[in-house]
Amino acid sequence: MGVIATLLPSATHLQRLRAAIRDRHEIVSCENWTQLAAACGDKPIRVVVVDFYSHGRSRLEALRKLKYRFPRLTIIGYVDFAPDRVHDLFDAGRSGLDALIISDVDDSTRGLLAVVGQAEARSLGAAVRRSLESVDPSVREAVLLAVTRAHERISPTQFAELLALHRRTLGKRLAAAGFPPPQRLITWGRIIVAAHMLEDPHRSANSVATALDFPSGSAFRNTCQRYLHATPERIRARGGAAYAVQALLRSVTDSHDVRTVPTSNVRPASGRRLSLAI
Repeated sequence: MGVIATLLPSATHLQRLRAAIRDRHEIVSCENWTQLAAACGDKPIRVVVVDFYSHGRSRLEALRKLKYRFPRLTIIGYVDFAPDRVHDLFDAGRSGLDALIISDVDDSTRGLLAVVGQAEARSLGAAVRRSLESVDPSVREAVLLAVTRAHERISPTQFAELLALHRRTLGKRLAAAGFPPPQRLITWGRIIVAAHMLEDPHRSANSVATALDFPSGSAFRNTCQRYLHATPERIRARGGAAYAVQALLRSVTDSHDVRTVPTSNVRPASGRRLSLAI
């Protein structure tokens, strides 16, 4: 489940979106552009659904500013059609709009889900899934869950329950594939989402820490060093989420890299030399 922010003055539009989404995503409803921008800065929001005619007039400049500040956002317009709006609808694409929903035309439950699904396909979760195509399906779903639920601070027990697995079973499957145990995987999920948020150049490390509920900016930086051996600034410079995902996969590869080392001073009772697998 991800987080979708909305600016939809029409109660009907918001109700239709909620009915289509159900429990697939958390929806953060905003009342104006200032509140919307603040929500995008404070929460790990990757998709925005907005009526850029809110309060009766075109607000394409506000749309452009939002996209400039958060270039990784996927922005979906949801508007009523009128003949005098045709030029604005064409111009919206140049202003940063990624998809458009016309009310009473595209906003059936199936239509709304299709548009949001396409937006998701361009989002972080889809990129992570592609990186894990060769991984055991249950392990892949665990990693994806850690990413999509990064904002919820779930416990290892809740994590296993969401995957319909016993916690011990989940731990064994992760270990067999070389992945970290549930608690560390949950943190990896938060780090990957944080790295994705850092791809937006106007986000500070402290704002990312707040959005993902780290105890402090310094706690977030310490976690970055422990898991990625890099500061937030270097994570941003090295590619953000792609760098974090590759670091996770490298740690999995390293855990499966079994080497034999000389152990001249270590012998079993029978006198034969032991090989230590590390």
